[in-house]
Amino acid sequence: MRNKQAFFHLSFYYMHSLFLFLNLTLCFLPLTLATVVPDFNHVERCKDSLYMGTPPRGFTDIGLKKICQRYADRPRYVTLYDPKKRIPVYSAYSFKKTEGDRRVDYPWMYEPQLAETDGNGNMLPFPTGYLHMKFEDSQAVLDDYSDVVLYERGHLNPDQHQSTPHDRAATYTLTNVVPEIREFNIGPWREYEERIRVRLNNFCRGTAYIVTGVTTRGFKYCILRIEKNKNTLKLQ
Repeated sequence: MRNKQAFFHLSFYYMHSLFLFLNLTLCFLPLTLATVVPDFNHVERCKDSLYMGTPPRGFTDIGLKKICQRYADRPRYVTLYDPKKRIPVYSAYSFKKTEGDRRVDYPWMYEPQLAETDGNGNMLPFPTGYLHMKFEDSQAVLDDYSDVVLYERGHLNPDQHQSTPHDRAATYTLTNVVPEIREFNIGPWREYEERIRVRLNNFCRGTAYIVTGVTTRGFKYCILRIEKNKNTLKLQ
């Protein structure tokens, strides 16, 4: 009788443990798939883009969104994003040795989970037609950078600092770019990115962690939509 009772208690213990495990799995599974997260450490390998897994500190705005930039079912780098201004605050990534050629055949993408919680967590190419109106309130869209003269798309994590096709493709999301004056983007800034690439290629023997962001003092940039199909760069 004691053996039967022991078996019953043991079976109940395993069933109870299995029930708890399944419930915990169901609770934590969305966090492993999600791209917009409460903490970069909540997603496997997401913190690998940060030195010692530690993000920059001092950002207190509760409206900022932490994005684990996920492409082809794998985290590539991280971005702190401001959906109100529709620009990233910073992107943090690990440098990969590369020849420095710039690809132009990757499609521009957006982050679905800034607007909704479904999906597999991957960034997606912009849809055709007017489907972008579903998420244009939460992030920049292609129309924000079309038919403008003053500025163009400036990468925070540039494709020239990545080596594999997937890592490079993942840099082509509008959550990784800011409005940048064209002369500065193709001039001093490109030279600076190239100088960093060459030095790290030649002299870095370990992993180089880079954080690139926009200024939080002086002029602040945001994408201001005045009318439909009409955009401008606002200085405030």
